[in-house]
Amino acid sequence: MPEPLGPEAGGERVGLFGGTFDPVHFGHLRPALELAERYALEVLYLLPAHRPAHRGPTGASSAERIEMLERAVADVPRLAVDTREARRDAPSYTADTLAGLRAERPGATLIFFLGLDAFAGFERWHRPDDILTLANLVVVERPGEPLPESAETLIERQRARHGPRIRDGGTGVIERADVTQLAISATDIRRRVAAGQNPRFLLPERVRRYIGERGLYRAPAAL
Repeated sequence: MPEPLGPEAGGERVGLFGGTFDPVHFGHLRPALELAERYALEVLYLLPAHRPAHRGPTGASSAERIEMLERAVADVPRLAVDTREARRDAPSYTADTLAGLRAERPGATLIFFLGLDAFAGFERWHRPDDILTLANLVVVERPGEPLPESAETLIERQRARHGPRIRDGGTGVIERADVTQLAISATDIRRRVAAGQNPRFLLPERVRRYIGERGLYRAPAAL
């Protein structure tokens, strides 16, 4: 796969990478760093959701998940935390978030990163056409996992309308990108902590210590 193009002269690229981050771990952070570098982003915002529209309650509160993210990226250039969804007392919708960011940074090229599973159901999201009007999408792929035919059709439709590559000032392009995939999951980390096991080396040490300090996921003695 060809490397995505960096920004043209004078352009600013801002990325968003959403999730529950319950807790954030290296499986989130390594791909985020690679994407920030590959797409020459000014900043890639990690975007924790408050009340995910299609998931149950989180194990840690919104404030705790924000704190873990901020500790995780405190010394990482290009990575930052955007708290607008986590502080929204309603289900989190990407279209609303992108509209707010567009109002704040009208000249920026917005790039929204999402996983293969999420993109497979993209056309059922809240206001998907508005999302493509506001931003570009990058689908983070996993080796050997094909997209449904409907998702492939959407990519081809947008390619015909907006071209194959993200350009500064443009919207509506859907690209696909490979990143380093680490076999780590937040579900597994929560299970380990609840079972009294130590999650060291699965997530940043600052985050691991915070989990212990706060007694998150019900087994502080394991930390």
